[in-house]
Amino acid sequence: MEFEALLGARCPVCGGGLYAPGICRSCRKRLRAKRWQNLVYLGGYRRWRGAVRALKFKGGRRLVAPLADALAEGVRASGWNVEAVTAVPTTWWRALLRGYNPAELLARRIAERLELPFVRLLARRYTPSQTRRRRDERARMKAGTFFLLREPEHRRWLLVDDVWTTGATFRAVERVLRAAGAEAVYGAVIAAREERD
Repeated sequence: MEFEALLGARCPVCGGGLYAPGICRSCRKRLRAKRWQNLVYLGGYRRWRGAVRALKFKGGRRLVAPLADALAEGVRASGWNVEAVTAVPTTWWRALLRGYNPAELLARRIAERLELPFVRLLARRYTPSQTRRRRDERARMKAGTFFLLREPEHRRWLLVDDVWTTGATFRAVERVLRAAGAEAVYGAVIAAREERD
């Protein structure tokens, strides 16, 4: 029996009993990545909200392995010729407060599973939290929010984040990467705010 089960912890996805690390066995069986254009994701935000919140706000590091492994399988199945993996950066103070960047934890595990290099390539200037902003405000991301820490050596990138809401964050980072010579930028996220078809 897992430590979480002894403490009465619940699965962050379905709320059921937790008898496996991070996510219950039933939800693990449903971990199948979906593909929409140049994005792989596990499902809609309504279903995966608990997992996203547990990873971001409750120190749910045990969620990283099952979520990232399913995303890595989705990337592998997509046939994209990815050369390296990077993560959407968080602000330094959010990383300090949490002790980690959830997107980077996912990206490092995905890179390991795909046997690709993980590169901490980008940084983020301070911006107010996106979680309390209206949809139209989220869609207008200020230019210069993201910047390169070093010149990229690769041309085909997998960009990892936790959630796709409007796509504004992804597009802002993609612009930075393409301006630095990227030929292709693909995405991997846990959840899409609206289910993609």
